Amino acid sequence: MPDSQASRPSPASRLQAIRNSGLLDRRGEEQFGHLTEHVRVALDVPVAIISIVDERRQVFAGHSGLPEPWASVGEMPITHSFCQHVVEAAEPLVVSDANLHGRVRENLAIADLGVIAYLGVPIYLPTGELVGALAAVDTRPREWTDKDLRFLTSLARVVDKAIGLGVSELKYRTLIEDMNEGFYAGEAIWSGDGHVVDFLFEEINPAFTRLTGLSSVAVVGRPWSTVMPASLVPMLPVYERVLLTGQDEVVHHKSEILGGRWFLIRVRKLDSSRFVGFFEDVTDRRRAEINQHLVNHEIGHRLKNSMAMVQAIATSTLRGLDPVRISVFEQRLQSLSGAHDNLLERQWKAAKAQTIIATTLGKLGVDGRVRVSGPDVDLGPKPALTLSMLVHELATNALKHGALSVPHGSVDIAWSVDEGTDDALVTMHWSEQGGPPVVAPTRRSFGSSLIKMGMMAGGGTTVDYWPDGLQATFQASMSQLQAGEF
Repeated sequence: MPDSQASRPSPASRLQAIRNSGLLDRRGEEQFGHLTEHVRVALDVPVAIISIVDERRQVFAGHSGLPEPWASVGEMPITHSFCQHVVEAAEPLVVSDANLHGRVRENLAIADLGVIAYLGVPIYLPTGELVGALAAVDTRPREWTDKDLRFLTSLARVVDKAIGLGVSELKYRTLIEDMNEGFYAGEAIWSGDGHVVDFLFEEINPAFTRLTGLSSVAVVGRPWSTVMPASLVPMLPVYERVLLTGQDEVVHHKSEILGGRWFLIRVRKLDSSRFVGFFEDVTDRRRAEINQHLVNHEIGHRLKNSMAMVQAIATSTLRGLDPVRISVFEQRLQSLSGAHDNLLERQWKAAKAQTIIATTLGKLGVDGRVRVSGPDVDLGPKPALTLSMLVHELATNALKHGALSVPHGSVDIAWSVDEGTDDALVTMHWSEQGGPPVVAPTRRSFGSSLIKMGMMAGGGTTVDYWPDGLQATFQASMSQLQAGEF
């Protein structure tokens, strides 16, 4: 990856790139030792090195044949570096006899390491910074050939790629280690009939230990069944599904072994038997949700009691009047109560339109004869209650006079959302078929007034009393339907 002097990074930026890469902190032949061994054998030299050069030293990212104590130390001062000249010149350095070479004849490596002949070529980071050299070293004078130089230059590109992979892995490791979320990697243990029965921990990060109190020594290389046996049964199906389908899963898990704490776990497949998990402690959040659910349940219970009291008062007050009218009133109260339940399930913030419809139709016992299609829509509290009353009146009318008054009649409710405007237009179409001929009402009732108001008071309603069944269309903007005010 040669570069021109004009485009070459400044010494400061080069040094910063080297430090960011982590190459100076990972000394030793465990990284690239196999490549230096290849150089040593192919060129028949006693020593081969991959050195990373900063302003005061050269660190061996890989070496083969390097004498002690340098092999164990893994670095040497810049006073002993031939590779520094490769970096300075950004070109290969060919030395047949160091004692006769003007640039290196004062170098301390001649006396301390016996370096006489040297052939070094530049190596680079993936981002283009020249970081050091791949070099072959001999302890006696040697005339290097063009073939030697071509071989070393070709292998240097392999080193570049290996460095790139190493830097990427280091960044990945650093990211994992610095995460606030717990991380673990595991390999599944399969039964003979193709089910996951356990898994081995391959790796964890520091946050895993912080969140669970379990150290790497206590976890890595051990099966889940011995580390956290109480969690095995509920979590195994999750890992099995992820491995078989390839789809990520997010689950809440309560760990009894960790004091009943709740964790939100995200599981992702790596290969056919390996996966990773990321998790965070959500105990406080989960307990707050449970407490809110209990509060909502209590509010709902009290609201039902209040509704029952209103119903009893109304029945007593209206005693002697038309029982049919009293029944209609009671049914309206029940429909309103159902909508309240739906809103309480979502902390009174919103309710799904199809849930409101299903609850309302279910209370009337006609949900199996009404088909609902189209995208679901979130409704604010007031629109949710309005929709429940609207659907209740439409369904009640259909039971009395329309399609639901005969065995073979049915109703279609179709939703659509037109995204073509700044504020999407939501349309609900009510269509009856298979019932007796219908006619428009001759007088205005409470129910017909509700229908005329539509999904939002003020319009957006078209009602047609066709002979083959009632057809009604209701429209409102998305912002109106999702308004939070009550």
